Amino acid sequence: MRDLMATTAASIALLMATLGCGTAGSSTTPSADVAYYGGSVQVTPLAGQSTLAVTKIDEIKQVPGVKAAFPTYRFDAVTGAVEPAGVAVSDLIVASDPTEAAWSSLKTTYAQGHAIDADSSAEIVLGSTIARKLDKKTGDTVALPVHPTDGAASHSFNVVGVLDATGTAPDRFAYVNITDGQTLLKDALPAGQRDNVDVTSIATAIDVYARAGTAIADLDKIADQINRQVQGVKAIKPSELVDALRRR
Repeated sequence: MRDLMATTAASIALLMATLGCGTAGSSTTPSADVAYYGGSVQVTPLAGQSTLAVTKIDEIKQVPGVKAAFPTYRFDAVTGAVEPAGVAVSDLIVASDPTEAAWSSLKTTYAQGHAIDADSSAEIVLGSTIARKLDKKTGDTVALPVHPTDGAASHSFNVVGVLDATGTAPDRFAYVNITDGQTLLKDALPAGQRDNVDVTSIATAIDVYARAGTAIADLDKIADQINRQVQGVKAIKPSELVDALRRR
């Protein structure tokens, strides 16, 4: 996690194109992504804010129908900028609690390697598409973000796993441990705040799960209830994400 890659403005544009920022070059399929985005509720900071307090998880868990909630961190894989919750439109670095995978409707398998060790640092698991774009396999190292903005540094990660293709947005995700996500979050903060903010106390979003098999209409109701019951957050209805996918 150490090497900063110098590049010209033209090179940055090329890197963004290579990494598939935006919808171009996506390997995802709409039907698979509908199932992925329709399986949980994403809770975001209010408009104009990039983070929310991790303590909100305890409040969210008091909402009827909520069975689990996890902090998550998402960053653009090229720039390192905080990526808002919602439908992913670029390749992402994603950090979350490893136990969250058991709650996700998306079940992944490994083409190579294994999951990140729970107490590790500087380890990374690549989705199938981003692994191909970066030309990386297990045993390699990869510097991410590719070209961070605002003076932050790239960090070197050891590739310990590559996922099988799922046909969903996570094919374009690079997964790191939550402590590495907090390091990336510190990098993404304005320079004047980096030494004054406890990044372990904040997240870029919270992923919320109900009982397995909960219908999307019922997840929408849970999102509505979170918005009524929990101050200072915005829960996105899964149906809104699905509608956004279908309009793309």
